[in-house]
Amino acid sequence: MNEAAFRDQAKIEGYDEPEIVEKEANITNQEHTHDFAASALILAGQVSVVTAAGTTTCCVGDTFSLDGGIPHREEYGPEGARFLVARRTG
Repeated sequence: MNEAAFRDQAKIEGYDEPEIVEKEANITNQEHTHDFAASALILAGQVSVVTAAGTTTCCVGDTFSLDGGIPHREEYGPEGARFLVARRTG
């Protein structure tokens, strides 16, 4: 998926305007939850999202979504990551 298509899809699905996030290489954050749903498009690097259900690893062009309230952690690859993320509350 490209950036324009992701932005269009996010709007259709009721997400807020996507914003760019950049993360440093080889970072893993602590398990946490969000009070919003998130949808992301990977623009550069690699992101793995780890939940009780398993690990989803995304590279450039991949998308993933995560509902609010799900315990998870994120792991960023050796090049870090740059991605668009859209959030939806409620």
